[in-house]
This record gives sequence, structure tokens and C-alpha cells, in this order.
Amino acid sequence: MNRSRITTHVILLLVAATMLAACSKDEEPGTKGNFVLNLYVETSETSETSIDFDELVANDNRPILLNFWAGACPPCRAEMPALEKAWKEHGDEVLFIGVDVGPYVGLGSYIQGRAIIDEFGITYITGNTFNRSVITDWQLSSMPSTFFLKDDGKVYDIVVGAISSSRLNQKVLELIEANDG
Repeated sequence: MNRSRITTHVILLLVAATMLAACSKDEEPGTKGNFVLNLYVETSETSETSIDFDELVANDNRPILLNFWAGACPPCRAEMPALEKAWKEHGDEVLFIGVDVGPYVGLGSYIQGRAIIDEFGITYITGNTFNRSVITDWQLSSMPSTFFLKDDGKVYDIVVGAISSSRLNQKVLELIEANDG
């Protein structure tokens, strides 16, 4: 009787260890999570009205600044001018992409998103996605969230929350240097 109880405990421990090991093998955010971006603005980067993120990464040889934002998110709005300025300064070296996920996080609609892009004169690639799983795939816990990706699409750095203009420029320069090195 005592022996069967020990066997049962050992089996339960093995099952629990296996489950924990499986959970810990989650891939780093950004190594998965393809989505189609429905563009809000015309851009010289693409003539399409929607783009596949993985295809864009595969076909563009630049590192990427990937910014997830929401239309009714004050910190998101606050950082948009700095993102646009950095895009104008570093767009030849870094591809900027904005993804409006407001409807999925309860912070705005696609109509609000388009209006904000017009209001701030955003010219880098930005739009929305109808892929709701982008929230979990990229492990978005707060808005805005900015991912700095090397040219192979692997995550180099992440900033959660609004980013100041000076910190943004510092991070972009670090990304360029890391990608070249």
C-alpha cells in the first residue's frame, strides 16, 4: 500500500515536471506571430493595401521597429511624433511599422486609429490587423509596446510603455549597431 502511494506521487511529479518543461519552452516573443497588416496610409515602402509581416521581414534587409499601439491610449498618442521624427531620420536604416490593436484591448476603434494617423501625419507603415492572436503571439501586456527586431526578425529589445524621443533615438542607434555587428 505504501509502495503504491509512493509510485503515484512519483508519477504525479513526473507529469507536473513534464508540463512545466513544456511551458518553459515558449518561444521568445517575435519569433512567431505572423499577421497581415491592413495599411492606413499609402507609403513608398509598399504599393499594397495590406502586407504579410513575415514576408516583409524576409524581403527587407533592414532591422525593424515594430510598435503596437491603440487609438484611445494617451501614451501611444504621446509617442507618435517622436516615432515619426525617428522614422524620417533613420528610415533608410530601420523599417518602422505601427500596428493598431486598439479594438482588441478595448482602447479604440479602427476609425479612431485612421484619424490619429492623419492627425499626426504618420508616414511610416502603419495599419491594423484582424488577427486577434497578435496580442498573445507577441505577449502584449501594455500599450504601447515597441519591439526592436534585427533584420532576421528576432527580437533584440522591447520597450513597454511610451518611449521618449531621446530614448527612442538611443534604442534605434543601438539596434542599427547590433544589426551591423
